[in-house]
Amino acid sequence: MSRDQILANLRTSLASNRSWLEKEASAAPHAAPPFVHPPAANLVAQFSAELAKLEGRTYPVADAEEALEVIGRLLDEREARQVIAWDLEQIDLSGLPALLAARGVSVLDARVHGAARKERLQTLEPVSVCLSGVDCAIAESGTLVLRHGPGRPRLASLLAPTHIAVAHRSQLVRGLGEALAFLRERYGAALFDPTSHLTFISGPSRTADIEMTLSLGIHGPPEVHVVVL
Repeated sequence: MSRDQILANLRTSLASNRSWLEKEASAAPHAAPPFVHPPAANLVAQFSAELAKLEGRTYPVADAEEALEVIGRLLDEREARQVIAWDLEQIDLSGLPALLAARGVSVLDARVHGAARKERLQTLEPVSVCLSGVDCAIAESGTLVLRHGPGRPRLASLLAPTHIAVAHRSQLVRGLGEALAFLRERYGAALFDPTSHLTFISGPSRTADIEMTLSLGIHGPPEVHVVVL
């Protein structure tokens, strides 16, 4: 079955069930999920501790200059000369374009739509680092929340083996309920206008087989580094 046929079937099914779905949605409780842990005095420390349990790394920094030093070191250690990234202005880190230019690091176009999708993915596959901002970060679970859309490609957090994310302390929230409220306040009804989904990233990709042998990096980056300003 072709992609167009699958989408047509989904549209037909949604149209025939819309009234029931709207009734069920309106009847469902909309209270924020309860918190998992007691309140923490320092959300950055809590986020760092939870992400460390998932094999991720956090770098709390004092300012943009220190953030650039961390990112530069990570790029140098991986000998990165290309990155897959959000549009740099959307990462919201002053000096980032100059840092990449000084190191001779180019930002590749991560759009992979259309007939040339396969060839474009093959071109991007060898890139060692992807670089993104975040919309918010959940301290209780060490989770990054990314809203995709124009200038914010999903591949900038999924394809390369090393994902470097830039977050600000103002974007840290305690739990999932606060994250959802944060997104609603920022985007309102337009939350899904440019995209069909959000991405929640809780540490490096991990998969366990039937013998419970854990493997990192099967469905995404095996390394996640978060710089928190």
